[in-house]
Amino acid sequence: MLRVVIGLPLAVIVVGGIWLRWRYSQTVGLHVDEFTTLWAARRTLEEGVPRMPSGVIYTRGLFSTYITAAFLAVGGESYTVGRLPSIVFGVASIVAILGVGRVGWNRRVGWLAAIGLALLPEAITWSGRARFYSQLLLFALLTIWLAYWALQTDDDGPKEGVVAPSLGRYMLFAAMFVLALFSQEETILLFPLIVLGMVLWGGWRYLLRPPVLTANLICIGAMAMRYGFEIWGQPGYFDTIQEQKPYVALLHDVAASWQFYSGYLMRNARIVWSIAALFGVGVALVQWIRRRVPLNRLPADQQATLYFALHFFGVLVILLTMVGSGWRDSRYILFVLPCWLLIGAVGITWVIDRISAQLAWRWSMTVLVGTGIALFMWPSAVNVLAQDSDRYEDAFHYVLAQRGDDDIVMTPQP
Repeated sequence: MLRVVIGLPLAVIVVGGIWLRWRYSQTVGLHVDEFTTLWAARRTLEEGVPRMPSGVIYTRGLFSTYITAAFLAVGGESYTVGRLPSIVFGVASIVAILGVGRVGWNRRVGWLAAIGLALLPEAITWSGRARFYSQLLLFALLTIWLAYWALQTDDDGPKEGVVAPSLGRYMLFAAMFVLALFSQEETILLFPLIVLGMVLWGGWRYLLRPPVLTANLICIGAMAMRYGFEIWGQPGYFDTIQEQKPYVALLHDVAASWQFYSGYLMRNARIVWSIAALFGVGVALVQWIRRRVPLNRLPADQQATLYFALHFFGVLVILLTMVGSGWRDSRYILFVLPCWLLIGAVGITWVIDRISAQLAWRWSMTVLVGTGIALFMWPSAVNVLAQDSDRYEDAFHYVLAQRGDDDIVMTPQP
C-alpha cells in the first residue's frame, strides 16, 4: 500500500511532465536557433559533417547535431522528428535525477527533485526544442554525479572517507565530461569546480594519483580539442564574438547579473526551491563546522549536499563575475539546476525528518508536500505551452514563395 501511495503521485506528475514536453514540441513554433540545428543536421546527413554552404563548420552542439541527424535519417525530415532527441534526453534527465537523489541521499530526495525537474518551465521549454540544452542537462548531471561517486570508497554507494581512487570510476567521469563538452561548450565551467572538489575532498596530492591525473588530462585534452575544432571550423568567429559579444568579461556589470539571476531563482514557484536549497546547504555547513572534520569524514548525505552545492553556487558565481552580459539568460544556468533541485529537496526532507522519526509518516508528509509543490508549479509549467513564437517558419515560407531567380538570401548564420 505504501508503495502505491509513494509511486502513484510521482508517476502522475512525471507523466504530466512528459506530456508537457511533447505538447510543447507540437504546439509552440520553432525558436530561431532550431532552424540552425536542423539545417546543420541535414548537412551532416549530406556530407558527414555539419558544413554550411559558406564552407564553415557549425560547431555548436556537435554531438547533438549528429544525434539529430540520426533521428532525421530514421524518422524523416520534420520538425517533430528533429525535436524528438531533446524530448528523449529531457525524460532521461527526470529518471536520472530520481536515481541520483535516491543513491546520494534517499528515495524521498529523488522523488521531490524529479517532481521539480518534471515541471520546471525552462526544462520543459528546452526539452521540446531542437537544440542541445536538454542533452547538456542530462550529461552535466551525470558528470557531476560521477565526479562525486569517484571520490567515494566502495562499490555499493557513497561512504565516508576518500581512499585509493578507482580508475574505472574516473574513466566514466571523463567520458561523461567529454559527452557534455561536445554537447555544449558551457561544460567548461564545471571543470574548475570538479578539480576544486577533488582538492577539498582529497587534498591537492590527490590530483597526482594516476586515475585522477589521467581523467583530468583527458578532460583538458578534450577542452583543447574542442577549442581547436572551433578555430578550425569557423576561422575568426571566436575572436569576433569575443570582441562584439564577449564570452569572458571579468567583473562586468555584476549588479545587473545578480539582479537577473537572483530574480530568476526567486520568482514564482522557484522561490520554494531556492529557500529550501539555502536551508539544506546551511544545515550541512553547520554540521561540518560543528564536527570540525575534513569533508570526506562527514556523513555521506551531507557530503553529497555540499558537493552538489559547490557546483550550483560555483557556476552561479562564474556567471555573475566572469561571463559577458550578452550571455545573461536562464538557459545558461539550466545545466546546474538539477543540483539546485536536489539540495532543495534535501532541505525539505530535513525539516520533515525533524518532525517525526516514523518512515511512513515521513513518506506521507513528503507526498503531501511534493503534491503541493507540483500544484504550485503547474500553472507556470502549463503557461510554457502558450509561448508566442516569432513565427520564423511563416517568414521562411514567405521568402521561399517570393524569392526570384536572381534574389540572394542573406542570413546571420554563415
